Amino acid sequence: MIVKKIAVFILIAGFFSCHKAQQQAACGTQTCTLVFAQIGVHFADFNGSPASVLNFSAINQRTKQSTVPASPTGGPAEPGYYIVADDNGKKDFSTEGDDVVVSGTSPTTGQTKTVTYKISGGCNCHVEKISGETTIVFN
Repeated sequence: MIVKKIAVFILIAGFFSCHKAQQQAACGTQTCTLVFAQIGVHFADFNGSPASVLNFSAINQRTKQSTVPASPTGGPAEPGYYIVADDNGKKDFSTEGDDVVVSGTSPTTGQTKTVTYKISGGCNCHVEKISGETTIVFN
């Protein structure tokens, strides 16, 4: 009876170790931190004060899909700050980086501002902003 249990345990452990090895083979072996990364953008008015926006979007130009993670509260984490991507969507980006068009409209002026970020993910440990403005200012 105990031999059967050991055999089943070894079989299950072998299955999971093979599955893990297949995942590592595609991206190589690397050691990553447990830090959860996110990339965001600050919107500000002409005075530099945080600004809320309408129609906030972030679209990956390679996949034509939104990169904006689902927010439990439905709004920005802090006034004027919007999350463009986080580690939950890392697999949706290429390892080299994808262009992501980030856009928002000022409810005060009606002005729409758009910038392009380059964001990598894929086989990297975390999503990372390669380029793009940190703050978008409405005039």
